[in-house]
Amino acid sequence: MDINKSSEVFGQIARVVNELKMSKQSVTIFKVHELTGIDKYVIFLYFYENGLLKGK
Repeated sequence: MDINKSSEVFGQIARVVNELKMSKQSVTIFKVHELTGIDKYVIFLYFYENGLLKGK
């Protein structure tokens, strides 16, 4: 599934990620899923495409 940067889903995920960053909370796929209800795979793709995934 390709996330178009002008789509509503992309905008909604971006807003939630920015809100979490501004409130200095952890930004995780599960937290974004909990707040938006968007499929975890779509959120994973957003994180992957924007370099938000961090490994140990």
